[in-house]
Amino acid sequence: MKKCFFIGSLIVLFFNCKETGTTRLIDSAYTNTMNQALKIRAEGRVKYLELAGLFKLDSTTNTFGSADSNHFVLNIKNLVSTIGSINLSKEALTFHAADGVIITNGTGAQIKTLTLNIDANGNSIILFHKQVKWRIITRSGALYLRVWDKKNPAIESFKGFKSYDLNSDFIIEGDFEYFETTHLEAVDSKLGLTDVTDFIGQVSFMYTGKKHSLDVGSGGFVMVGDLTSGETTYGGGRYLYITIPEVDGKVILDFNYLFNPPCAFSEFTTCLYPPRQNQLTFEIRAGERLENIP
Repeated sequence: MKKCFFIGSLIVLFFNCKETGTTRLIDSAYTNTMNQALKIRAEGRVKYLELAGLFKLDSTTNTFGSADSNHFVLNIKNLVSTIGSINLSKEALTFHAADGVIITNGTGAQIKTLTLNIDANGNSIILFHKQVKWRIITRSGALYLRVWDKKNPAIESFKGFKSYDLNSDFIIEGDFEYFETTHLEAVDSKLGLTDVTDFIGQVSFMYTGKKHSLDVGSGGFVMVGDLTSGETTYGGGRYLYITIPEVDGKVILDFNYLFNPPCAFSEFTTCLYPPRQNQLTFEIRAGERLENIP
């Protein structure tokens, strides 16, 4: 009788795994790897918590600093009245330092006037004044001034996010297939505008007896929406990276690694939102939640 019960249990376990696609159990090694990933993620978030401003260049002359008279006003303690100005013309994009304000580039060389060339990624070089740095970025074809403050109070006030308990039901095996050519698609963004991003393939998987799929971007980047979005998780969806094969093949979708995008904790971000085809029709009660840890 015991032998029959054991065999029956194995059969049930087999079909349960087949149904959900679960491929591994939550053990101490898995937990340790997850904790290390959470630590690395927390360290990487500092660059977003340092963000202190995001301004669209919608004028030919754009001054910025702490004074209300500037085109862009920065709420940064002990900042000079005006750092300088960014002049926008048909010929060039130029930065001019304000009189008496020391501005440096990445090598420490002092800058008075500099033409800001935009690279292939849509960015200018970074310039510095004391604890503040800035650059020009491109989003949806428009130019924005992005500012960081190393002493931003948000760094200390942000305490992290809650997460769901680790759940083996959301470790799912899928089938990844490359598109014949990379798909470029317009998706919504935090800026309220559409932006173009690339999708290199699609992963399909089974969950509770139904087939689902997600479009995958370069480097295995996946934007995911589900029925928890806007409820217990961030309304703009969450992100996930998967390891993709060199050719079509099996992949692991581990939704325990879902994380909140930068726009969940900083207003000066430009996150992309999951496209319609990446809105899943079930709850993913795994990964990071919306609530801050008290």
